[in-house]
Amino acid sequence: KEVKWLSKVKELRRKNNIKLNEMAVLLEMSTANYSKKENGLVKFSLIEAKKISDLFHMQIEDIFFEKKDS
Repeated sequence: KEVKWLSKVKELRRKNNIKLNEMAVLLEMSTANYSKKENGLVKFSLIEAKKISDLFHMQIEDIFFEKKDS
């Protein structure tokens, strides 16, 4: 089962027509390493999360944290 934020990163990447290898280049890592991160095998660092949020013009919280219903 995918963690919700993982599917959010993948969803944003696909919605913006960005290939896996293009995301890897943007984050300055190998495609294999990016794939592991997107699939939850390795965690994104805070710096990587910031780059991803900047790329999609979103807050880190909106991508990487589930919103709790009040």
